[in-house]
Amino acid sequence: MTDRETARRVFAREFNDASLQYGEHTDRAPNFVITPTGAMCNRVFAVGVLTEVENIGSAGQVLYRARLADPTGAFTIYAGQYQQEIATFLSEIETPAYVAVAGKARVFSPEPGAHYTSIRPEDVNLVDSSVRDRWTYHTAKLTLDRIAVMEKALASGLRGEELAWHLIRQTEEGSGVSKAIDHYGMTKNSLEAYKQMVTDALSKLIEPEPAATEDASLEDIILQMIARLDAGEGVSYEILLAEMENTGIDEATIEQAIGDLMSKGQCYEPKIGSLKLA
Repeated sequence: MTDRETARRVFAREFNDASLQYGEHTDRAPNFVITPTGAMCNRVFAVGVLTEVENIGSAGQVLYRARLADPTGAFTIYAGQYQQEIATFLSEIETPAYVAVAGKARVFSPEPGAHYTSIRPEDVNLVDSSVRDRWTYHTAKLTLDRIAVMEKALASGLRGEELAWHLIRQTEEGSGVSKAIDHYGMTKNSLEAYKQMVTDALSKLIEPEPAATEDASLEDIILQMIARLDAGEGVSYEILLAEMENTGIDEATIEQAIGDLMSKGQCYEPKIGSLKLA
């Protein structure tokens, strides 16, 4: 497995509301887009319906722009000559289609007061509605968790670095929550709007698939999911984790099981961040 920044799950509406960038803006240091509820997004994992794909490149250049719709809005995705495999995927896919994307978070501010968010994809895979629904459920939970932290932060009366240090002892999102409060001027009313966003997203869920049976081993479950999800190029690690979350097994245990399967030669990484049966 890799040491890349964790791909955060945020809804499209919240991601598109983001305008705060944080980092040193160097090649080696991670840079983040901080959302209104405090998610620090160096990378984003999103699942939805790919509704539009357009080649907007000029003078023979390849630059695809695509829209990925979740229950709250749509992410904008750009893939060009440096993402040739993904650009080819986008050029050949028939829309609409359920797709999972993991990639770098970007926000472009051409002038004061204007900002445009996007994802530069590192991995794109076809999925089905059950993966989208599980992503929606877990993204809703993570969003509500951040909102709960922010509500406590607002009630504390602390701000700035004092609030950040107070929150970091409680949650890994502490720094992001503190910066979001200062930048966006978050209030109880604005948090209520994001709570309503979560409620609306959950209301659109399809009935989830039943959890895996207890008589199957964890390794068997992982192998079965890889076989079911692999459309030929392997399965994104983030997508596999999204599927496995429905079993209630913690991520560290799943990672250990995947490592054991790779050691046994039962699966391998055809490319970084993807898994395939041997």
